[in-house]
Amino acid sequence: METINDRMEMLVNERFNGNKAAFAKAIGTERATLSNYIGSARRSKPSVDMVTKIVVALNVDARWLLTGEKDEMHNNVLVGDNSDGNVAIGSHNSVGNVTTNAGDTAVLEERIKSLEALLAEKERLIKVLLQGR
Repeated sequence: METINDRMEMLVNERFNGNKAAFAKAIGTERATLSNYIGSARRSKPSVDMVTKIVVALNVDARWLLTGEKDEMHNNVLVGDNSDGNVAIGSHNSVGNVTTNAGDTAVLEERIKSLEALLAEKERLIKVLLQGR
């Protein structure tokens, strides 16, 4: 099953040609910090702060990053959409700074918390279903 760490690694590969240092710089963090999340056997789940940085700096759909699912209600707001229905995380390779105000960040953080709760419930239900086999 694909994890948020896998999707972070996909972003590094698709948008930065595998360059973790460029990815770290683009989201405003240290390259060493990324080793906690991508490229190692023991990967930590990223914090809300880290997810927020990725969503804001790279214009990534928060729902896709957290769950792997496309946000049908806002399917074209943050991430490009291919005609075949796949999320196009590599739809552009340019990295720009996105200016937001505190209100925008607060809304994104709230949305991320909500999506994390949905993801946790989804993972719990999967475990319950797998135990019933």
